[in-house]
Amino acid sequence: MKTDTKKLLLLLTLPVMLASCGGPSVDPNVEQVSIMAYNGGYGTDWLESICDAFTKETGIIATPTYDSTILNKIESQLTGVCEYDVFMSHGLGWQTFAKRDLLLPLDDLYATEVSPGVTFEQRVLPVALDHVKYVNKAGEEHYFKVPFTQGVGGFVYNMKMFSEHHWEVPNTYDDLVALCAQISSEGIKPFAWSGARDYYWDYPIYEWWCELEGREGYEAWQDLKDDSGHYANGYENFNPETKFKNFTKAFKMWYDLVGVHPEYANDKAYNASLLIAQREFFQGRAAMIPYAHWCKKEIEKAMKAEFSFDIAMMPTPKVKAETPKNINFMVGFGDSIIVPRKARHAENAKRFIAFLAKEESCKTFVEKADGPFFGFDYSGFDLSSLTEGNTYVSSLHNILTSSENISTDNNNPILINNGDTFIQPWVNNTRYYKDVVAGVETASPEEIIQKVYESARESWPGWCRTAGVE
Repeated sequence: MKTDTKKLLLLLTLPVMLASCGGPSVDPNVEQVSIMAYNGGYGTDWLESICDAFTKETGIIATPTYDSTILNKIESQLTGVCEYDVFMSHGLGWQTFAKRDLLLPLDDLYATEVSPGVTFEQRVLPVALDHVKYVNKAGEEHYFKVPFTQGVGGFVYNMKMFSEHHWEVPNTYDDLVALCAQISSEGIKPFAWSGARDYYWDYPIYEWWCELEGREGYEAWQDLKDDSGHYANGYENFNPETKFKNFTKAFKMWYDLVGVHPEYANDKAYNASLLIAQREFFQGRAAMIPYAHWCKKEIEKAMKAEFSFDIAMMPTPKVKAETPKNINFMVGFGDSIIVPRKARHAENAKRFIAFLAKEESCKTFVEKADGPFFGFDYSGFDLSSLTEGNTYVSSLHNILTSSENISTDNNNPILINNGDTFIQPWVNNTRYYKDVVAGVETASPEEIIQKVYESARESWPGWCRTAGVE
């Protein structure tokens, strides 16, 4: 009791403030750890709650900072005066930082026992373990990151609207096509979407692509090697007549459903801001919205109000009814938690990350962020307090536990050194959703993917040089 009282008094009396340089500043004689997290669709309550719980348990003052410009600052933080001990964000480019010896190896963290008989490594999702190691400039392989989240991507739908109109949640793509025609015939927009976030359409397309290709073929494609096992002619992976044929089919599914049916969405969706699409769905003028697991939190924050109806993420309709499981694209699975090599409080940073893997922290994230799950194994946890009465969280949990989960996260040198968003799979990040619906791009899906192939073939030698591969 005496120790707990001391911790409480420390929390109440310790002056914590932001330094003029932008980093957290506390009494240097006090045990502490500072965390910078990307300020995006998850809000801030989850991290504040976990930091408070960590401090209460350990006496270490955990100070959270949120920044939507973290990706612009990470390089200078890692190479200069580092003000933070932990970074949590998407797009951190951790492999290049690890290779340059700018990240702290986390081997001892992964070996740490976080609960009786259970190590941190055992708490991390098994599918992530091949993606969190890298080789530094000394040729040593270490754990350098922790997976931040495991996600869900596809279609969020208005449950009240579906119930009132007696619409069934579609099981297959053909069901979805028929449903959209029915919804439209009743004077309602099937979809709300935004040209500003047109890449949200990638999620169902990736899922259809994987189902058509098969899991093994989908993952083999991401190696980006040619038939001889080299990179030299890896651009052939984008050939719509051969290795990219099933991606072309998946894109055509979108094209036939959305591309040639602008009436299925809010007016001029290709030119709409995210806020417009959010409002259309929030106010019940559209039945569905393509999104990821941060949907509820982000839309309610934008609307400054809670949904007046229940929402859920549907399992993305399958291409074929006989496919055993729905495919789920784990949006954000490549997001990272890292510790700088120059971290001032490295040991406390590792203790904090180990604390994230505990059951209560994992549940706090789901509750406070309104649905997202950490990149840890939740299978042994009782989540009934989070899922009962919460259709949204329940739907995400159901998809994660019942689907075949896939991602685009890997350590391919072509992707790492050139930027995965510029190559995988849309070359130079040129997507055609907006142009197709706006009528700017009038080519067929096959002709569009042919352009992607030609662009890859032209850029490929440069990509190989940048990656240092042949």
